[in-house]
Amino acid sequence: MDRLTSMAVFARVADLGSFTAAAKELRISPTMIGKHIRFLEDRLGSQLINRSTRRQGLTELGRSYLDHCKHLLEQAEAGDALVEEALSAPRGKLRVATSVAFGSYSLAPALVRFMRKYPEVSVDLVLSDRMVDLLEEGLDAAIRVGTLTDSTMMSRSLSPYTGVVCAAPGYLAEHGTPTHPTDLAAHECLRYPGWSDARRWSSPGRKAKCMSTSRAA
Repeated sequence: MDRLTSMAVFARVADLGSFTAAAKELRISPTMIGKHIRFLEDRLGSQLINRSTRRQGLTELGRSYLDHCKHLLEQAEAGDALVEEALSAPRGKLRVATSVAFGSYSLAPALVRFMRKYPEVSVDLVLSDRMVDLLEEGLDAAIRVGTLTDSTMMSRSLSPYTGVVCAAPGYLAEHGTPTHPTDLAAHECLRYPGWSDARRWSSPGRKAKCMSTSRAA
């Protein structure tokens, strides 16, 4: 049996003066009331209630134990109320990691609106293009592009993401402009390090060489 539940039953029996009255109020059988009391008595190794066919009353130990039970039950109620209050509106500190570009141009403006709506929330925004470890770095969430590979994490799709192939005019002037996806096999590409372990990127049916570059390059 659950000890806190049995304490609550014992407290009502003590206050109401009988198993029958407590059973009626708690909407359980007098037999179940008795089981809760015996559970506590067996656990403590001592009798809490003197019972007879006509009356019942608390033992000396029962009176002392009742005070402790009521105190614990009040603390439990206070804890429940604290959680309910915390869940009624967001509050506290939120640490979020995302890429530099997405965080600067998309997430930051949204966070301003979020904090205006929920002023009791403070946000620590970590901008980095590297993959981060949420647990090691004390992060609550990370927004990234791609498929989640760590099965211990939970993910939620926010919106579709579309990538485009583009090139600088100077590069095209030197290497020529591809006219078909298969032409990319003869061209080089730049990528953010850490996006993938692969050293190549795919085009339909072919693969092109890939050069790694840093964000500042």
